[in-house]
Amino acid sequence: MRYRPLGKSSMTISALTLRLKGDRCAGNADAWLGLIHSAFENGINSFEVTAPTTALLEGLAEAILAVERRLIFLTLRMETVVGPDEIFREVDAFMTATRVQHVDLVVVDGDGELTNDAVWMLEDLRATGKVKRIGVAGQTDAVNRHVESGAFDMLMAPFNILSGWRERLRVRTAVERAMSVIGSYHFPEEARVLAEPKAVKRGWFSKPTYALAGLGSYNFLHGTHGWAAEEICLGFSLTEPAVASVALEVDNLDHLVALAGVTERDLPSAVAAQIEMARFSAERASGAERRSA
Repeated sequence: MRYRPLGKSSMTISALTLRLKGDRCAGNADAWLGLIHSAFENGINSFEVTAPTTALLEGLAEAILAVERRLIFLTLRMETVVGPDEIFREVDAFMTATRVQHVDLVVVDGDGELTNDAVWMLEDLRATGKVKRIGVAGQTDAVNRHVESGAFDMLMAPFNILSGWRERLRVRTAVERAMSVIGSYHFPEEARVLAEPKAVKRGWFSKPTYALAGLGSYNFLHGTHGWAAEEICLGFSLTEPAVASVALEVDNLDHLVALAGVTERDLPSAVAAQIEMARFSAERASGAERRSA
């Protein structure tokens, strides 16, 4: 596992952040404990907790007893727009259940109506030391305004092979505001569809064959030896220097091990070039459609 600096601080976090989402696992606290320990064994020290259940918090509390607290980066993610009172209660409940003295990062949704009162509550929690950093998540113009405001320390936003100039500009603006960036949705549904081989028939008697990888297409997602489509997408997200870590969800231990291994590999240079050419072709085609409309 590779580690990256968190902005200008002395803290380094794993290139991957494991998202622990309450509705992803129906197991008990021991199931969550096992998953988190497996993440430790694969070098992951950054965890995002979303929609926590009692079992999740119990498993997390037990897991972090085995590691020095300063070595773990804990993020509490609030996916819905919440007011100041809800923010305070959720942070307090999280700290009580996990028995931690502080939360490294609290991230709130910025795509909805995030009020000034909510932002002020986050700033108050940061001032008291209960929360070390505050962040905003999303991908709309509203998030762009929060990034430009300078109130937040972190940006959590989608960044993947389909990200265009708007997404790249958002990341660049965050860096200019001295914000750290955590990438998300490294393998969106659109990329999953593009990763499916397309059968092509040539003539009446020809056998179906997979489309040849060509310039400007995404065929490399299913035609790169030694790389699965999701691994290519994750590898690309990790090539962005501004992204401190990529948050991901896993289905099982094998999935976790496979994705953790990507951080130790360099994306083939030919694939990196194909990604850029495919993105450029897609943006050019989109521009042509708008002009003809």
